[in-house]
Amino acid sequence: MPPYRSLLLHFPRLFPAWAVFVPVLLVAFGAKAGSLDGWPQLATNEPSIRLQVAPVEVSIEAPTPLTGNNLQLLLALSGTEGGLGDMKKKAMQEFSDYLVQQVQVRFGEFFVDENVQLVSGGAPVILHTNFDILIRQKMVDIFSNRDVDVEKGVMNAYGSFRYRLESISGSRKGDLREGRVNIADLELQKKYQTRAPKDGGVVEDSTREATEQLLMDIAEEVLDEIEDDLEASSLLKLAGR
Repeated sequence: MPPYRSLLLHFPRLFPAWAVFVPVLLVAFGAKAGSLDGWPQLATNEPSIRLQVAPVEVSIEAPTPLTGNNLQLLLALSGTEGGLGDMKKKAMQEFSDYLVQQVQVRFGEFFVDENVQLVSGGAPVILHTNFDILIRQKMVDIFSNRDVDVEKGVMNAYGSFRYRLESISGSRKGDLREGRVNIADLELQKKYQTRAPKDGGVVEDSTREATEQLLMDIAEEVLDEIEDDLEASSLLKLAGR
């Protein structure tokens, strides 16, 4: 298998560095016929095979500083415009968008190296993907002085990634190849720190950055786990060619 490039996607920091509990959110990519916005495209008109990309399902539950018992941080956030409700809604969209973009970068570059053209219809094989992610926060240390409350800890990723490849035309129509990756087995962990000034100053919180780093690693690691099934030769075999 030819090596593929890992591109780092630096998503814009659109809101302060904190994380919240994120309920289920379904995000569709590649929904427009003949167009897959955000995915790398082949520079050749002679791909080895075309692959249809179905909407990806993403469910994320990410930690909030509440899980670290940081009351000062909660009070600081609750005083901002829009309150915690708007912050949760915004974080939901940001985390989900970030994961989808990471999938597009890593899976997309892999398919470019395999000379697989990604389309939204008219391909012999369709790829379904589902991310069900739980990120837990564990406090390791907490201390306070007259100026600031500081919390340090780690964040670990759990959940599952499921994929299904289905032959939708040709002599092997209806054939399936599917699998599951236990995210806990990947042993992904990132450190975080929060600093909440007692004078009402700016709260510093790296939990959002740690969450994004975990999502980036998840996209890369699950690809490593299933790439054999995504190679052009495997897709051609599934399509009966």
